[in-house]
Amino acid sequence: MEAAIDEFAEHGFSGARVDRIAHRAGVNKAMIYYHFSSKEKLYQSIFDSQLGKLGAVMAPPIEPAPDLETVLLRISEFHHTFLTDGRLRALFLHEIADGGSRLLAALTMVLSMHGLPQKLKNILDEGICAGRYRPVDSRQALLSFIGMNMFYLFMAPIANSIWEITDEQTFCAERPRQIVDLFLRGLEIR
Repeated sequence: MEAAIDEFAEHGFSGARVDRIAHRAGVNKAMIYYHFSSKEKLYQSIFDSQLGKLGAVMAPPIEPAPDLETVLLRISEFHHTFLTDGRLRALFLHEIADGGSRLLAALTMVLSMHGLPQKLKNILDEGICAGRYRPVDSRQALLSFIGMNMFYLFMAPIANSIWEITDEQTFCAERPRQIVDLFLRGLEIR
């Protein structure tokens, strides 16, 4: 799988070659086809396994419904742990540029299995109904939160230059808590 991630991250789906994956992994090309049956299924399995980690990370803290801050921090930490791997960022960008159908399939599987979008929406809506948060469209708010998490990770080289971020590792380590704080303070009723 690691060899496949390297190959797909470097070349995208169309440019990747199973024979190069086999060479990188030190296995026979036939073994890859035996286990995955096609390049397409190998590629899909990468998204399924990587995004499956989101469900594993998120399912426990949402049962029973904890406070919104706890849930959001777990999501933000997941994004920053997951997408600090440059290979995975490249893989996701290639996939999005190709239309994102494989990414969508993996996300749909994980999200429907765990009901994450609805659980998050319910937690936020309950806070809105209880008067803790401003009345906002929870879908808009949660999409904005996801965007806050992903923007820097995909744009780090540019952002680091513009805002003179010289210690990217420290900046990234602080980022999940900063994002959650900014997001929640924007929602709170004062």
